Amino acid sequence: MNLATPRRQRHLMRLLSGFALLLIASFNAFAADDAAAPRTFEATYRLEIDGWPDADISHSLKRQGGAWVSEMRASVAVANGWERGRFTLGDDGVTSSEYAGGYSLLGIGEDYHMGQSELAAWPDRQAALFELSRQADQVSCWHPQVAPCTLRYTNYKGETKSFHYRRLETTTLDLPAGNFPAVTIALWRGEHPDRDLRLTFSPEVPGLLLAADYFKNGERTSHLRLRRLRFNDLAKAN
Repeated sequence: MNLATPRRQRHLMRLLSGFALLLIASFNAFAADDAAAPRTFEATYRLEIDGWPDADISHSLKRQGGAWVSEMRASVAVANGWERGRFTLGDDGVTSSEYAGGYSLLGIGEDYHMGQSELAAWPDRQAALFELSRQADQVSCWHPQVAPCTLRYTNYKGETKSFHYRRLETTTLDLPAGNFPAVTIALWRGEHPDRDLRLTFSPEVPGLLLAADYFKNGERTSHLRLRRLRFNDLAKAN
């Protein structure tokens, strides 16, 4: 089996650099009035994907001058992927200033980079994930009789992507890393209503994922949970 075929490279980019579609988000329907203040952290997630070995994903949020830097890295067998977003916070939410990411499979891969001009319309995935988590418990489109919200972000190729989303339950989640208040957001594309991504956040820790599940035709095909979490309010990005 040739692991380095173009088809498998594209699939790896979706799984690793996209982290199994776990970074889909934007913030055009949010207000930042009651959002929690961000904290620097280092987290480890455990990701299970059908047909792939389990993987650990490292995630950090750090300060860099007046900006924030969110970075994720993952590796599966002979493959690895990463992405990093730099952004600032203002009254209207996040403003992306830089994005970088890439993947490698058996030594073959590709890197991506975008600057502020390419991210002027919509944030990159890391910044969008941060903003969605910061506002998840305030999302207004939760009732099934209300139209879902529409969200947009800029993917690693500089393309604008659109999704629908709706807030689901608010609960408490007991994980190896601790006990957290949790709110779940369901996201889907209009052209793929059979595919459902559910992201669970803690409103108290902006940017942090507690859990994520991806469903296709009603069957869960990937599953992520927070395993370890360490706060470091003095941490800065290099």
